[in-house]
Amino acid sequence: MKMYTLITGAGAGIGKALAFECAKRNMNLLLVALPGAELENTVNEIQSTFKNIECCGLGADLSKPQSFCAVYKWVKENNYNINILINNVGIGSKGDFEHTETIFYERQLELNIHAATMLTRLFLPELKANAPSHIMNTSSMGGFYMIPGKTVYIASKAYIYYFSRSLRLELKQHNINVSVLCPGGTDSNANTIACNRELKGMAKLSILLPEEVAKEAIEEMLKGRARIIPGFINKLSYHISRLVPEFIQQMIIANAFKHVENHKY
Repeated sequence: MKMYTLITGAGAGIGKALAFECAKRNMNLLLVALPGAELENTVNEIQSTFKNIECCGLGADLSKPQSFCAVYKWVKENNYNINILINNVGIGSKGDFEHTETIFYERQLELNIHAATMLTRLFLPELKANAPSHIMNTSSMGGFYMIPGKTVYIASKAYIYYFSRSLRLELKQHNINVSVLCPGGTDSNANTIACNRELKGMAKLSILLPEEVAKEAIEEMLKGRARIIPGFINKLSYHISRLVPEFIQQMIIANAFKHVENHKY
């Protein structure tokens, strides 16, 4: 039976890099992203580069209510069998909480929280039937900290982190591995590059390319790792932060994110 890896947010950035890493490992791919040239180009690139796998794309805006149902329907109607689900779709932002439109926060919460939760719930019976299976959800290093100017974003990523860690305990008995990917600063697109240029200290030194994040993510996911933090500096920062008093953490973070300008990414 032919198996597929489903990746959301796969048109560009980390999602696209994850798709290429999976293709290198001969995984058949189902890529979901916003309709348009980015998704089409990614599917075409993979199809032309990796002749021995199948790669299909679905244009869908997962910030729209019930859009996750359209993804599920597409998979079922085409008889795709999924044994790996990668919930990567999400949107970031930077700016004062009160100065960002409420409509943006609605979209951010739909993408960062709702889509991953509902897709996981819908595909869980199939992942159990096709076990051993994997689920990998994209959180962020930001989900471990309190970061001014990223209030809703980091809260949404903290949700994904604890959702994933708890779900891992539930699904272990069903031979389903759940991993959570926690990248630091990543130069995924023009907006993230602009945000990353404003970072200070270790936060700036830790910035990675999407391809670097994806390579480590897929390797560690397949090993069954629970928490995946790409990059040596990011790993070091995480472990040091567990030992540093909270008030010192806050001073370091306030300095790293001192210059806050409004960005959406």
